[in-house]
Amino acid sequence: MVYSASAPRRRVPKIVVSIAFALGVACSSMGVVGISHADVVDIKSDAPVSYEVQKGDTLWDISNLFLDKPWLWPELWRNNTQIENPHLIYPGDTLVLRYENGKPVIEVVRDEENVRDKNAIVMTPQGVVTKKLNPISTLAWDRIAPFIRNDSLMDAKTFNELPTLLGDSIGTPRFADQDYVLTRQVEDPKATYNVVRAVREVFDSEGNSLGIQLTHLSDASVSNSLSDQRHIVRLQESSLETRQGDKLVPAQNNTVDDLQLMPAQEQVGEIVENINGYSLIASQDVVIVNLGENDVAPGTVFGIYKQGPDVLTGKNTEYAEEKSVLDVFSLSDRVAQPAYKVGELVVIRSFDNASYAWVSKTNTFLRGGEFIAKP
Repeated sequence: MVYSASAPRRRVPKIVVSIAFALGVACSSMGVVGISHADVVDIKSDAPVSYEVQKGDTLWDISNLFLDKPWLWPELWRNNTQIENPHLIYPGDTLVLRYENGKPVIEVVRDEENVRDKNAIVMTPQGVVTKKLNPISTLAWDRIAPFIRNDSLMDAKTFNELPTLLGDSIGTPRFADQDYVLTRQVEDPKATYNVVRAVREVFDSEGNSLGIQLTHLSDASVSNSLSDQRHIVRLQESSLETRQGDKLVPAQNNTVDDLQLMPAQEQVGEIVENINGYSLIASQDVVIVNLGENDVAPGTVFGIYKQGPDVLTGKNTEYAEEKSVLDVFSLSDRVAQPAYKVGELVVIRSFDNASYAWVSKTNTFLRGGEFIAKP
């Protein structure tokens, strides 16, 4: 896919781009070859006629077996009395591809006796345990979970107002699991908290602050309330050593298990950087994008687009530098390159001004600054 020309977009200053949002512009590596007014469910030429779901599969994996656009998976479903929720697919289910009035349809064939066997009741000395068969995840939860559980973004003002760990009874600056630590201004003494630390402030390519990146250190709960809004908290489930100055934030239960995949529509943003700050970004990495919770929801799928530098044509043909006032006096013509699609990503968690996204595929290394739009 190729985008070109110029149109308004959200904080993508270095990209000259026009996106025909209402039209899906289908392109080959040589350029634009056609226009579609709606997403078309195209079955891969090598798609299987049937597939038995395996343990460890994800909805995204299976979608890629059948579709070039895996986010269109729900379009393949038809009413099936066995399945209350078409996103709930279990290991052992068989997916059968057939055509109805010329349109592809996926049906689920489920052995209910097999399901009952896998949900068997097991007797143990401690009592009766029911082994419940779990549906497959939408995305690769084992790869994404650490970033969902341990990292977040928060604006600087809110972060500075969070309760702070002050110290313990023996005057040590660092604390470990099961330690009791003094804090104050805890809003709800009955709530469970996460202890977090600021890693760095994240900025987009225009220098706008997207928030403070936080890392999760420990859980904490209030064990005693003192006067003057002071509280004693007990640290639990520590993954890293905590210290004076670390902050308390109300605990949240974040999961991607119930993500509903959907293509982006009119949203345009940019990849800011790898979540760990690495200089290169590859497939399966988690990145920060400059679209917040008012712009996107978890499960939104974007195409990743990369645009080469402008080209100056004249006495010599060469790549142009950043635009400047001297361009007015240049005898060369400046030619803007189109932006080519180089991959896809899925938003997995959103914050006020930015989101975390999983790069599902890319055919080149990314460096940040690539823009994202309708896939």
